[in-house]
Amino acid sequence: MFSKPKVIVLIVFAAFFALLASNLPAQSVSASLTPTLDVNPQIVIPNQKVTLFGRGFTPAEEENGVVTSVHQITGEGASVISVNGTPLQSPDVTYPINFDSSGSWAASITVPQTLESLSGVRHEITAVDDQGVSQSTTMEFVVPVIRVDMETSSRGADLILSGLGFPSTNTATAPKVDVSVTYAGVELGVISPNYFGEISAIYLVPETAETPSTNVVQATMVGYNRAASTFHYVPSASITPSPTSGKSGGIVTVTASDFPALSSVSSIRVGNIVVTETPAPSTDRNGDFESSFIMPLLDAGDHTITARAGGVSAVVSFTVTEGTELGQTLPASESQSGPVKALETLTLGENLVRVWTFDNASKAWTFFDPRPAFAKVNSITEMVAGRVYWIELNRDQITPLNGSSRVLFNGWNLVPWSPLGHTSA
Repeated sequence: MFSKPKVIVLIVFAAFFALLASNLPAQSVSASLTPTLDVNPQIVIPNQKVTLFGRGFTPAEEENGVVTSVHQITGEGASVISVNGTPLQSPDVTYPINFDSSGSWAASITVPQTLESLSGVRHEITAVDDQGVSQSTTMEFVVPVIRVDMETSSRGADLILSGLGFPSTNTATAPKVDVSVTYAGVELGVISPNYFGEISAIYLVPETAETPSTNVVQATMVGYNRAASTFHYVPSASITPSPTSGKSGGIVTVTASDFPALSSVSSIRVGNIVVTETPAPSTDRNGDFESSFIMPLLDAGDHTITARAGGVSAVVSFTVTEGTELGQTLPASESQSGPVKALETLTLGENLVRVWTFDNASKAWTFFDPRPAFAKVNSITEMVAGRVYWIELNRDQITPLNGSSRVLFNGWNLVPWSPLGHTSA
């Protein structure tokens, strides 16, 4: 049984400790929780902005609902955010980062553009607050990839390149990374990724490509040992006669594919006899063409048909049968110099607005407008060699035109028209 003085002493001590506890700063129970750190997104590209979310760090101190002391990541000493052990500084992060009363916080950082991040190595992010509470998380990197469309096409054809996983163009935090694009070791151009690390460009398959050949297309980050690659195939040029056999004097139509794009057909021969029609056809943007001729008077048996365009030849066999056909007439061929065909690379992308030219002999202006409503009133019926044309475009374009690669700009372009396959001065 306690005596009365002892009971009084115990009551006094209890009251003292209750008063002391009431004057201590209030803290969230989260202070005793294990801190967590998350990054969004978790799969990133160099120089990209990401968001960090921290929970369970040292909470702000409150008294009677009023914050009396804020805890934070200060950016000084050990209290920093680091990536792979390297502390982040401005402009990749903004310090201090304040915590709320539950020890939670959020902050944006920029993923450093370093040799390690460009190589795709997993990175560890660590946050340490002003009381030494720390936590880490990891982020993965997108592997740069590229593709070409079409994967198989002839020399001189369009080569559409696209890619992703390259460093973000975010010049507020780091210099942009240029990407050099090569085809079988030949540089096609240098481009820059967009903010999302994507690249895109349209080139031409180099005339130097062998036929047939498998070629490496590579996009290399200039100044870094990091690249993405894919393959492009240049097939052998081929011709197919229709029919594959027939009498002398009969009509033979040759369908050709995979020759150099937008090239004049220099010759079509049966044996050593030239049968090229006039005017000579040209290959389209895919390296294809079609031509018809009357089979010369030859002995019955197997003979060769040879077609040559853009420095590339293809040969096929044709069997001449007994007898002769008379009075055959060749089908009318589509004019290669008409504006629809001659300006095809501009009209297919709906880039061409209008074309004007002045005939000094007749002192007359003529025009061509690709819109269907103008089909019956267009006055340019042929693109004449030696004449100058005003060509209006909606946007800049690098394109094969008139037998050569040309750089055209948004607005009006003054283009001298030369004989196909010859570049005007």
